[in-house]
Amino acid sequence: MSGIATALGLAGRNLLLVRRVPSVFIPSLVMPLFILVSTAGAFHGIGALPDFRGVDYLAFTLPMAATMGAGFAGVNSGMTLARDLEGGFFDRLQASPAPRLALIAGPLLAAVARSLFTTTVVYVAATIGGVSLPGVIDTFVVYVLAAAFGAAASMWAMGVALRTHSVQASPLMQVVVFMSVFTSVAYTPRSALRGWLSHVADVNPVTYILEASRGAQLFGATWSELGRAGLALAVLAALTGTFALRGLSRLGHR
Repeated sequence: MSGIATALGLAGRNLLLVRRVPSVFIPSLVMPLFILVSTAGAFHGIGALPDFRGVDYLAFTLPMAATMGAGFAGVNSGMTLARDLEGGFFDRLQASPAPRLALIAGPLLAAVARSLFTTTVVYVAATIGGVSLPGVIDTFVVYVLAAAFGAAASMWAMGVALRTHSVQASPLMQVVVFMSVFTSVAYTPRSALRGWLSHVADVNPVTYILEASRGAQLFGATWSELGRAGLALAVLAALTGTFALRGLSRLGHR
């Protein structure tokens, strides 16, 4: 229970910093809204392509904006951890009897909580724009997939923070999340992709997360899409989780 209590305490502290240091959280809230509005306006016309199956482009963009927002919510955890490393607070945590895994689990839980908020904001904005909400189960799927990607992004960002000990590494945390989303099916279905991007999207785990989230939002979730998304998330969790835990282990041996 001490590990659970420590993780929850660190998660609460992480969330409290949203009010105390809003400059850390606001970009992760503004970015998905910017993406939702700008892409829906700029690329509205391509929604007439047969590959889009007649769906409204704003509704098509919603899962991508929610996923991106969750990704940046995860990056916030890495930025907060980097500040704690710079300020010496994390050293005090290491010197305490708190379980080491809880030092990662706390910021991870905070990232998931923040992702739920950003997804809600995206849904509110899209609803104002005329997008109809799917059923309860399908909406739940969109939330869960976005939160899971946010958790993976959080572990990646924390891994970077544990190796650099500097908030100046935040651009590296962000650019990887950006690239992982934008080299997937962010703007069009896979059938409409051409050139090198179509080959990259085929092997990008985020493609399968977005396809499952988009399928749930537009047509209703299917087991085949959810299965592929689950496998993609398992791969991401294994890679980013190992990256974060090894960073924590290396820090303990310094």
